[in-house]
Amino acid sequence: MDSGMTRIDPPLYLASTTIACWRCGADMPALAIIAPNVPETEGTVCILSDIRSLPGKIRAFIQKRFPTFKLTYSRTTRSKYYANTCPKCRVLSGDFFLHSEPGGPFFPESEEEAAQLTLVEIPMDGPIEVEAGLGMGMGEIILKHARRGEE
Repeated sequence: MDSGMTRIDPPLYLASTTIACWRCGADMPALAIIAPNVPETEGTVCILSDIRSLPGKIRAFIQKRFPTFKLTYSRTTRSKYYANTCPKCRVLSGDFFLHSEPGGPFFPESEEEAAQLTLVEIPMDGPIEVEAGLGMGMGEIILKHARRGEE
């Protein structure tokens, strides 16, 4: 789905795991934001990608837990978006690799792969608006099989 300002109704989830940095090999946290209630998608669970804007409270909740998730420039997309970055070498791990490649951290091919993720609900006071792409297809398996974490 095309990017643009999108309304998201509660709840909103933070899925996370640890991956190896593609450049230096260090362990790095990786996260994705899962939105099960996006009015324009008629009930399809979405995974946000290419995130260009997030409300301050949502951003603060995420960055408190994952300070390496930050607005950064991607030479591949020639744009800035919120991305997972390596705590050691600071290189970004692109959303395409994380979200769009079968077997990638947020593109599980089985219930067992989805169960490797940890899921936490992000507190929301009501609907929010984000500027992001909406990935459809893998969010439901993640919501159903990921481990539940603590807020």
